Amino acid sequence: MRLSSSLPFLAALLLAGCASNVPLTPKASTSPAAKPTAQAPAASSPWASVQAQVGRLPSDGTDFLRTGPMAVRIKELLGPVNAPELLKNMAVSTPLRQEGGLLYITGRRSQQPDAQAAAVVVDPSRDAMRVWLQTGDEEWDVQDAGAPIPLPADVRKVLEDARR
Repeated sequence: MRLSSSLPFLAALLLAGCASNVPLTPKASTSPAAKPTAQAPAASSPWASVQAQVGRLPSDGTDFLRTGPMAVRIKELLGPVNAPELLKNMAVSTPLRQEGGLLYITGRRSQQPDAQAAAVVVDPSRDAMRVWLQTGDEEWDVQDAGAPIPLPADVRKVLEDARR
């Protein structure tokens, strides 16, 4: 058998093997627009505007869940179907909070204890975000590439309560 005649067969074999490795969660963000460049000074971090929102609800002025760097990253991590679900699950939310270097917000779709929930945790020092979303019987726990962002105590409590 000549090598040139076996190339289509080998390519098909390799592609068939790759198809079985479908990720269970959305692909991590690699968009250069969402990450600061190496030349940019730390003061121009995209998270500086979010940091200024600590203590505020999304409805207090600039809705940082729907506009700005947090909104962009949520859409990248969850995609066009689940990003709107996260926003619905943030209908009753906490203000944006800070624990150590982490920024976070949690929410529920309603005041009901069994309401669907969500949480967003940002580590500005790593330019990384982790998003947890409960949709019906499914849970999404996705983040940018890198080591897992630890969940603040308040976020862990929301996750535990939602799973009951």
